[in-house]
Amino acid sequence: MNNEQRIKTNKIAIDEDDVKLFFNNRVNKNLPYLINYTNYQDKHPELALERDKYEKDRIMPFLNLQPESRVLDIGCGVGRWGNHMLKILSNQGMYVGADYSGNILNLAKNHFRENKNFYFCESSFQDILLNLPGNIKQNNFNVILINGVMMYINDTDLAQCMSNLKELVAVSGRICIKESVGLQDRLTLNKIYSEELESQYSAIYRGVEEYNILFRDAFSADKYNIIYQDVMWQGDLANRKETTAYFWIIEKIG
Repeated sequence: MNNEQRIKTNKIAIDEDDVKLFFNNRVNKNLPYLINYTNYQDKHPELALERDKYEKDRIMPFLNLQPESRVLDIGCGVGRWGNHMLKILSNQGMYVGADYSGNILNLAKNHFRENKNFYFCESSFQDILLNLPGNIKQNNFNVILINGVMMYINDTDLAQCMSNLKELVAVSGRICIKESVGLQDRLTLNKIYSEELESQYSAIYRGVEEYNILFRDAFSADKYNIIYQDVMWQGDLANRKETTAYFWIIEKIG
């Protein structure tokens, strides 16, 4: 059977090791902006910059960030959210970036090497509780960011990921989840060759309602509240025919 597959609706698993290899190999490319290593747009690199600014402008008002906030960025990539945190966090605040691609994480570590309250941890979402240093894990986080991570995680591991979030978020803390989703039904790309990325690529674009069911099952209504959800991209920023980006803001209320 041909390993290159586009599967609609049906649920299949992707090779997560293959996805990790894809990210580790990205650092070998000569890309114009640091953000392109994780936010792609290799053929139109400035679009990644435009999307980054638009995304932060939309999400920041929901995060209730304070100078002393503790921020966990799961799937931090090159640390693009860290750049924004530099403008807000004081020395009493803390930013922790976690990513399972050691090569990508090294780009972030190098970029923030002078910032003493910025920490980095090589870990998958599934194993974040095992890999966070004890002195950091004991500090529940006021803000947790998960950005384009769950599309690379198989269904069997999502419950563990949600359980991890509940262990890590502080009361009144907020979780921001942004994911690429299928515009109609679930779409799985299984080892497809991407002309844009010039690489083999795999991802799971679940439907919005799939995620809503996952979050309703994981976050009990007496302790968590989904305070906002919406499509992320508008206008020219939405350049895909089958997928788009969607985000949720979840608050721990008890």
